[in-house]
Amino acid sequence: MNTLTLISQAFLYLWLDAAFWLISGLVVAGLLQTFVKGDYLGRHLNGQGFIPAIKAAILGIPLPLCSCGVIPAAVGLRRAGASKGATTAFLISTPETGVDSIAVSYALLGPFMTIIRPVAAICSAITAAVLVILGEKKT
Repeated sequence: MNTLTLISQAFLYLWLDAAFWLISGLVVAGLLQTFVKGDYLGRHLNGQGFIPAIKAAILGIPLPLCSCGVIPAAVGLRRAGASKGATTAFLISTPETGVDSIAVSYALLGPFMTIIRPVAAICSAITAAVLVILGEKKT
């Protein structure tokens, strides 16, 4: 077998391993997009302090938004009354992991990395939000 055939077979096997989890993740992501509205999130993310930022980091995890799609959603949250820290946490945590990518992580990387990935997203989002909140207080 030549190299191209081996690469093609490896890609096909990888795609077949991930297909079920990707489709099930997209179904769950579609349900979340249908039932979780931006106004609902904006009400919970308004106010100052760390609690709205923590909520934003956690609520942004399952939403099926990519790095391009999260920007209009974050603008909508900010207009709905979300704080700067909460908006920052939402901007960072949402595109890092979605339900579909978590499902693919399970299929390709196993259960340990599936758990670590959203935890790392929450930690990085909260860290960025804390820096924004502390920067606001200094100015």
